[in-house]
Amino acid sequence: MTKATIGENHKRFLEEMNAAEVRKTINEKTVAILVFGACENHGDHMPFGSDFIFPIEVAKRVAAKANNVIVFPPIPYGVSLHHDQFQMTMSINPETLVGLICDLLTSLVQNHVSRVLIINGHDGNIGPIEISARLIKNKHPNMTIACLEAWWVLVGQLKKDLFEVWSGLGHGGEAETSALLAIRPDLVNIELAPREIVPRLPENIRIFWKFDELTSTGATGAPQKANMKKGHEILQTLEDVLLSFIKEMDSSDWKYGLYLK
Repeated sequence: MTKATIGENHKRFLEEMNAAEVRKTINEKTVAILVFGACENHGDHMPFGSDFIFPIEVAKRVAAKANNVIVFPPIPYGVSLHHDQFQMTMSINPETLVGLICDLLTSLVQNHVSRVLIINGHDGNIGPIEISARLIKNKHPNMTIACLEAWWVLVGQLKKDLFEVWSGLGHGGEAETSALLAIRPDLVNIELAPREIVPRLPENIRIFWKFDELTSTGATGAPQKANMKKGHEILQTLEDVLLSFIKEMDSSDWKYGLYLK
């Protein structure tokens, strides 16, 4: 087997594939991984692209171990209206994101790909992703659309002893900073990490805040508590969750609910 053949067999990113490779690789059982992020201030210590840099790395690791998975180019902009008081926030309107996601999902349907896994890296995208998924699911009931909505919440729930403050939560906080330290330490300047700030918010009722009501630094949580070791554990946890999900869904031919009776 030549080096070129090895490379072709292991290509998992659509933007790196040519038409011949796509024809050989993609079929009706292919799982499409879509990544949605944002471009916004994450404090003085973190890059603006954190919300897509990290989830695309997670997608890369999952695709390397899962069968018949294709990762699509990440969307680097999200709904960041609540961050617009911070310099260089690049936001799109919710309606724009809903339309974009619906168009992408429709394109998958037209290409006979009906198994979709969305990895989201930004809180402002959660609502538009759900609206889009429900609209497309209603039009195309045979499509299965799954989503890891908020990895930063999930890791705190699964790894209760991993974080020191606020279950790792925060924008550019303990979990998110640790995650970037694990994959792109060159983009994190921990010396500029702001002091710990855990906003006072009601426990059981959600307030739809603007981010400058919570912090003046562009970050919340405890970024100074972040380290690379925590980041690698975050990566492994998410990789395990997503691979387990894909394996389980593959075993049932991506059927669920009453279809399994």
